[in-house]
Order: sequence, then structure tokens, then C-alpha cells
Amino acid sequence: MRKEKTFDFVFSRSIGDLESRIQTLKHKYLQYWWETESTLPRFFKTYTLNEQKEIEKEMAQFIEKIMEYSRQCLPAADPDDLDFRDPISQTRSYIKRLFTLSGVEIDDSFTDGIVRSTNIFIDRVKNFDPGLAPESIYQALRNIWVMNTLQVYFGQEIGCSDSMFAYSMLYPYTDNMMDDISTGLDEKLRLCQSLKSRLEGNPNAKPEGNETRIDALVQLVEKEFPRERFPQVFRSLLAIYNAQTRSLIRQHRDMPPYVVDIPGISFEKGGASVLADGCLLTGELDENREEMCFGLGAFLQLADDIQDVVMDKKNNHMTLFSQGAGRWKLDALANKLFRFIPVVVVPGDKGPRANKLDNLFQKSFYFHIMEAVGKNSELYSESYIKELQSHFPARFSFLKKLRKKLKKIHTKQKKGTFNLDVVSAGLMALTSRVYEGD
Repeated sequence: MRKEKTFDFVFSRSIGDLESRIQTLKHKYLQYWWETESTLPRFFKTYTLNEQKEIEKEMAQFIEKIMEYSRQCLPAADPDDLDFRDPISQTRSYIKRLFTLSGVEIDDSFTDGIVRSTNIFIDRVKNFDPGLAPESIYQALRNIWVMNTLQVYFGQEIGCSDSMFAYSMLYPYTDNMMDDISTGLDEKLRLCQSLKSRLEGNPNAKPEGNETRIDALVQLVEKEFPRERFPQVFRSLLAIYNAQTRSLIRQHRDMPPYVVDIPGISFEKGGASVLADGCLLTGELDENREEMCFGLGAFLQLADDIQDVVMDKKNNHMTLFSQGAGRWKLDALANKLFRFIPVVVVPGDKGPRANKLDNLFQKSFYFHIMEAVGKNSELYSESYIKELQSHFPARFSFLKKLRKKLKKIHTKQKKGTFNLDVVSAGLMALTSRVYEGD
């Protein structure tokens, strides 16, 4: 504990009572997590082999449609001229049919809103930073889609406001820097201090590089939500900053597993992130919405961690999943995550659109976890893999072959291409891991 005090200077003390609220929510959802059973849940559907083959055929056509676009446009195009909207708009019918075959109902008004919001966001990216890497664009887009989901829950029209754009774009410029294993801790802390100062309302007199872009993004938030009128907006941004910084410092400390509160760090980081999403949609959240956002964010962080378990273990990033990977089979931990879904997506009288979204997300989250398990099957027992595969729309072996094909094309083109991890975390499940090389 003494060693951590030397890093106190890098944390913001301008969060006010939101700090205690986040700690309360963290402990509440941690308690839910530890009380959640680790036995196999009851899934909503079992697929026959013929059903899986039919879905695989449709999936192959979906991928071919994307690859056709890739072959026509990517090899010869200047990266600045690429329009990433086309693959989404051209393959919507395939996505809808795949979801229908999988037993998942999609609300057309929701998909229309998502596509509209995506198009607005990508247009703005091209104007703001034409050279931003495709993988960074999609990283930011995933947060836009989370915010679009919250807009439905909040009864708002789906769109992409200045603050949504700004907060989502902060991820490529800040989160990636913190995860970069080639950058030393001292340099990361220097950049953290600069970010903290800007979020607290103190612009850098001479910003350089990404600091210039970060300053412009924070200005967008300040224009939509003046600091004196919407203090919770900036407290929420500082709360996620503190959580990310705390995670960063833990990852750089040479400590064995189970000494550091890894679950607490993960829940705080994920929960604070989506809580900030909510604040940037409304300016201020009541306690019910704070809790909903925090719980959803905690789950989404764990959902990312189960997807990234192999890479996290390789990079010595401790998560609930990476610290046990290779030592024990992760069957029970995955079961616990399955059973955590109804805790954070609680059915209720939220209105017809929100209730439909609950149903979509519960089912799609199940798929997300199943796909992550199948992708890293060596970390689970054979019997567990066989059981989960019977509840997944496609065979895991088919997905592995598909990844190899896409990776080969990616290597050949050397400009990146659309990689597929068939997950269902959000509407664009089939393209959620874009330009990923594994």
C-alpha cells in the first residue's frame, strides 16, 4: 500500500460525491458477482447440426459480401478515401437474416438508428482526423453503439451528438496509449497528468500531438455541457480517468495474482465508463440510471476480458480471466459470466422499445460469451466446449477456419481487412472485431 501512495499525484481529486457513489456501486455489483452461481445456465435455444450449417452458409455469404467490397476498394484506395459505411449498409439484410435464423428478433427502428448514428460518426471522424487507423475508428464506434443503446433506454432519439463523438474518440487517443506495452510507465503517467489537467478544466498552453486532439474533443463537451451547469458530466469523465489510471498502475506493478483487487479494478473501470456515457446523454443521472449504467459497464468490461484473455495473459495484464488461464479450466468462470447477464439486463416496464432491447441484448450477450469460449477452446474442458457449441448458431470449427481465411487476406493486402469474431455484443455483432489480426 505504501508504494501506491507515491502515485497519488496522478489521480484527480475533483470528483466530489460521485467518488463515493461509484465505490458504493462497485461494491454492490461485486457482491452480486460473488453471489452469482457458477453452474451451467439454461440457454434459450439448442441448434441442430442442419440449422448450424444453414446459418454458416448465410454467414459465408455475409463475409463474401464484405470481402468483395474489400477487394474492390482497399487494395488500390488511398486510406484517406476509404468509406467504412458501405460494408455496413450493403450487408444489413444478411445481418438481419442471420439474427432471424439464430432466433434473435431485431427492431428495425433500432437498426435504422444505429446505421444513421454510425454514418454521422464516420463522417465526423474523416473531418476530425482523416489518418485515424480503421481499428481505432471501430474501437470508438463500439462506444457509440453502447451510447445508442442507452438512448433507447432513456427514451431519446438515436443519434450522435458532439459529446458522444468527443467521448468515444477519446478512447483511441488515451486508452490505447495506456495499453501500449512499448510505452514506459513514466511517459504514460506524464500523459495521464496532461489528460487529468484538461478534464479538470485547465487547457495546456502548448498542446502537442494527440494533446491537441484531446483538447479539441474536451472543448466539444464543454460547449454542449458548460462546466458550471453540468458538473456531473466532468466528474464522470474524471471518474473513468481515475479508474483507467488505477488499472494502468496495477498492470505495471510486479505483483502476483490475488494480491491486487483485480475484480474491483475491472468493475470500477467498466462501470465508470458507461456511467460517463449516460451523463454525456443527459447531463446528469438519477440514482436508478447511475446503477443501470454502472452494472452494464461492469458486465461489458468482463465481456471484453473474456474475449481478450489470451492477449491479456501474453501482455501480463491481469484480469479475472487471464490470471487463471492455463492454470485451471475456465468453465465455471464463464458460467458465472453467463449468469451475470440477467443481473445487469433486468427486464421490467421500460417501454416497448426498451423491453425489445432487453431481449436482444440478453441473447446477444450469451452469444458473445459462447464465441469467446469457442475461440479459446484450449482454456476450457472438451465437454464444456461441446455443450456450448450446441447452443451457438455456428460450429466453433467453422469460425476458426473463417478467421484463418480473413487473416490470410489481411496479411496479403497489408492494409487491413474485415476480420470476424462472431459475437453478439451489440447490433453489429458480426463486425465487432474489425482489423484484428488473430
